[in-house]
Amino acid sequence: MLKIDESIRRKYIPEHVWTQLAPFDRDEVRTLTIFLVFFLTDILCIIPIIADPFVKGYFIAVIIPVAFINLWALIILARNYYSTQMEVLYFFAAVGIVCAYSMLMTALKIAYFNAKVTSSAFAIASILFVIGWVIYFGQYIFRKYADMKWKHGKKNYLLDFLGLILAFLPSNGYNLYHFYIKGHPFEFHLTSMIFLAMAILPIYLSVLYFHKILFIHANRNHFRLQQPSRKEIKQAEAKGKKIIVQ
Repeated sequence: MLKIDESIRRKYIPEHVWTQLAPFDRDEVRTLTIFLVFFLTDILCIIPIIADPFVKGYFIAVIIPVAFINLWALIILARNYYSTQMEVLYFFAAVGIVCAYSMLMTALKIAYFNAKVTSSAFAIASILFVIGWVIYFGQYIFRKYADMKWKHGKKNYLLDFLGLILAFLPSNGYNLYHFYIKGHPFEFHLTSMIFLAMAILPIYLSVLYFHKILFIHANRNHFRLQQPSRKEIKQAEAKGKKIIVQ
């Protein structure tokens, strides 16, 4: 499912497959880092974790992996883009895992210490929820990039629906909370479920990026690192630096 059949001529390999065999663009690295690390994980998970009631166990469980991924993000952004192209693949796969894990821990903390849920059934159901999405996205992504004719009419309406929700959530999330959830008898129950649902996006991205890593290693003959322009090389040389592509 990973190795491209050598009998398929290069011109018949569709664009969506080439995209999965390409390194991340410089702008993608910055955009995804800001959104997934500095916004989705840092702001939307850290604030609820340290909010009242403060629970030391949940705080430690979240802050250690989040601090690690933030440090890695700063290192990635500070280094030369061309020297981190392979490392970035592993970085974003790890970001997806940490982000989804943080969302899960936040949902559990809100459920057990804000909503006063007492049954372990919620924790078990939440973990099964995450595992279910990993399995679903795994089989979907592996089938997508193994099928050379995928672009011809293949649609995933569930992903389209999730994308639609993501598009409208930032602008309407504030109103949704203050007008429909805040003050509701099940306010914290609903908030916990929202955080659990927010884990779906990083789960999808982590599975996608892990597949990207495996796909590239299985088809190294088709993978090409991006090369610096002559202008960038001259600018680096003028500063006494050398751009290393790896």
